[in-house]
Amino acid sequence: MLNIWLVSWRNLTKNKKRFFFTLIAVILGILLTTSMLVANNTIKDTFRYYQEIYAGDADYWILSKNYSFSEDKVKEIKQQDIVSESLSVLDKQVLVEIDQPKAPTETSVRITGVSDIESNLLKLPLIKGSLKGNGIIIPENAAKLWGKDIGDTLTFKGLGEIEVTGIVGFTSWLASPTNWNDAKGRSFRVMMDLGTLQDWTNQDNQISYIRLQHKDRDNEKWLSNYQELLRGTSLYVQPVVIDDLRNNDVEGLYSVFYLVCILSLFISGFIIFNMIYSSVIERKKEFSVMKSLGYTNFDVFKLVLMEVFLLALLGTAIALPIGVTFADLFVGMLLGIFQDTMVYTLNWKSATILSGLIGIVFPIVISGIPMYIAFKTPIVNAMRNTNKTPSFRVEILRYFLGIILILLSFVDSYLGYISLLFGVVFIYPFVMRILAKILAPMLEKILSYPGKLSVSNIKINTNRNANTSAMLAISIAVVIFLGSALQSIPSGFEKEIRQTFGGDIQVQFEEPVNEEIINKISSYADVEGVEWFRETMVTWKTVGDEYREFYVMSLPSENTEEYQLFEDPGGINLPSNSILLGERAFDEWGGKMNDTITINSPSGTREYQVIGKVNTSQDGGYVGFISENEFKEGFNWDVIYTIMINISDSGNPYTLREKLNADFTTSISTVTLVEDQIKSSQSSFDGMNEVMQFLLIIVIALSSIGIGNTLLMNIMERVGEIGTIRAIGFTTKQVRTMIIGEGLVVGVAGIIIGVLLGIFVVFLNSISNTSAMHMPFIIPWGKVVLAITAGIFLSLIASIIPSYFAAKVNLLSALKEN
Repeated sequence: MLNIWLVSWRNLTKNKKRFFFTLIAVILGILLTTSMLVANNTIKDTFRYYQEIYAGDADYWILSKNYSFSEDKVKEIKQQDIVSESLSVLDKQVLVEIDQPKAPTETSVRITGVSDIESNLLKLPLIKGSLKGNGIIIPENAAKLWGKDIGDTLTFKGLGEIEVTGIVGFTSWLASPTNWNDAKGRSFRVMMDLGTLQDWTNQDNQISYIRLQHKDRDNEKWLSNYQELLRGTSLYVQPVVIDDLRNNDVEGLYSVFYLVCILSLFISGFIIFNMIYSSVIERKKEFSVMKSLGYTNFDVFKLVLMEVFLLALLGTAIALPIGVTFADLFVGMLLGIFQDTMVYTLNWKSATILSGLIGIVFPIVISGIPMYIAFKTPIVNAMRNTNKTPSFRVEILRYFLGIILILLSFVDSYLGYISLLFGVVFIYPFVMRILAKILAPMLEKILSYPGKLSVSNIKINTNRNANTSAMLAISIAVVIFLGSALQSIPSGFEKEIRQTFGGDIQVQFEEPVNEEIINKISSYADVEGVEWFRETMVTWKTVGDEYREFYVMSLPSENTEEYQLFEDPGGINLPSNSILLGERAFDEWGGKMNDTITINSPSGTREYQVIGKVNTSQDGGYVGFISENEFKEGFNWDVIYTIMINISDSGNPYTLREKLNADFTTSISTVTLVEDQIKSSQSSFDGMNEVMQFLLIIVIALSSIGIGNTLLMNIMERVGEIGTIRAIGFTTKQVRTMIIGEGLVVGVAGIIIGVLLGIFVVFLNSISNTSAMHMPFIIPWGKVVLAITAGIFLSLIASIIPSYFAAKVNLLSALKEN
């Protein structure tokens, strides 16, 4: 016997054009899968990395309800044998003098003074300069906007001058505005030696909080020990928790990654199936001859298996490095959506290994039926050329099953969507025939007689053409569904933000707010009211006993429609020892309504009954709410740091923000306008929309490759027919037109069904009570036009290449074959 690998390779590449198109499909499918998996891992790692460098190697931190406290109060704690290292920190709001054209003369800055800048509890991503010395460390954003470099000096109003000795990349420690407009709402952040800051601000021995690292790092008993030790004081303890969910609401993004993976594998798998199935059917006589010469069923099966394996191996080997490169570009695009400049390291190894395994195994699995057909090919039947076509009863049964599956799509469950997709695929040949008849007059009018032949030729391999068109339809349906989601989410968020923002402006102060501050702001022109709420960061445990952290907020001092922090249609009553969770917090917690959640409050560890899940824009829904009385009595928290301002209809929030910054320059931490919050959300979604649009066009392109591959297979099976029509007078141009017409029928049918299917899926989701992505019924006409345009254009491109191959068929050879 000849070497089975060599024989398999010759069989695989015998039809070079079909092999090439299928190989491209394999490459694109694995390329997209690799890039999505690598991007998924990298983005998760990036967000976690920035949380880890903020946490450092600390285990606990001790904070105060007040602005600062004397370091002597924690002296005994620092000197315990269990404490291996500590870091004392003081935050102070000041003014820095900047000489830049677009900058205000005096800019608000929060200086963080630390006892040891090189401590293991403080990780700073140094870009330039050094962390040593007595200078100041500034973030890259500030260095660019301020026009400062290593060796330059900064002048702080009323404090002194200091040399810039280090420039660092993005870190939560020094998160700063990226432009001067952003700087109107939040302060720049810089870092310096604690002693210098204490001297400058006359805050001798004062700190804002202290971080501790333990030798026995896994022993949680110290949390209760510290809680007991600090009970009755203004100090409290929290474990240092790495929780990247609080600042990054990107779970939906990961779902899109997986969707693109599944869709690309599904389409490329179908193209592989088409090629291997056609190859097996064409070679049934060959298999019969082989078996008559002594080959066993397993030998034939192994031969086809090797063909699939070689195709998968070659495609995967080419796709993996390209996929990793594409992932690098894709991650850069995605992280560019966020305001802060983030650096990342591609986490490509595990994702590439997984993609490689999928690239090898998936084509083999998807080709199982053709391999089984080759295995079971009977000698006598194949030699007599008795290929069976599906009986009328089988077709009727298929269509009936398809209708049942479509009707099951109204079941309010994810299974309903899966049922719908399979139902559409089952009835697609019937729909294809109807659409071909509808399109026939138009094609004949546009393409003349070749257009009429195109419709007739579509009926020759109805199932193959229908399946190809179905893949395009499903791709377009996904484009429309995601387009509807991306269009409805910003409008939904705008409504939610306005309803649950809490006033028109929120002002967070660095020091506790007193009645004098509230009265002064209330006296401003255009201010209709000033209210407040209490808030503090706490750690808590999920049902799986994992630590998380979020802000707990009290109900507003005046819980009216203008100041509400969450949607409260029924007037929710919050009794003692009960809590409401935002949607994301509730999902992450993992419990059920009326179960208890464990929270490490400022007064110690407490159990709260979860009595509801609410919609809120506060921290993207990763938040909890308790009553005002529970905050004071249960949390032992009586200070206020955040106020809400309601302005008149004629008032200008931007002018009011400038006045607030001018009057409270060194005490305000952030000033957030409801309009800024909406713009920020809109900007993120716009960037996400562009990225998703790019991805989904690639998926449609993959479906179009399926059209080209199908047309090539159809041409190879009709070489004799093409020779005959050429012999009776058809020109090469008419042959090309005929093939392009066939591609248009397949493509246009896919577009029509895809648009209808996409709109139907959007409708099903809008009436669903169980969908995680509930959204109103919105037809994204922009995405519909994009899908139609991309579908027609890519179908034409995919049809043109096979049409030229058909036109080049040798007339004499074709007639001899016929």
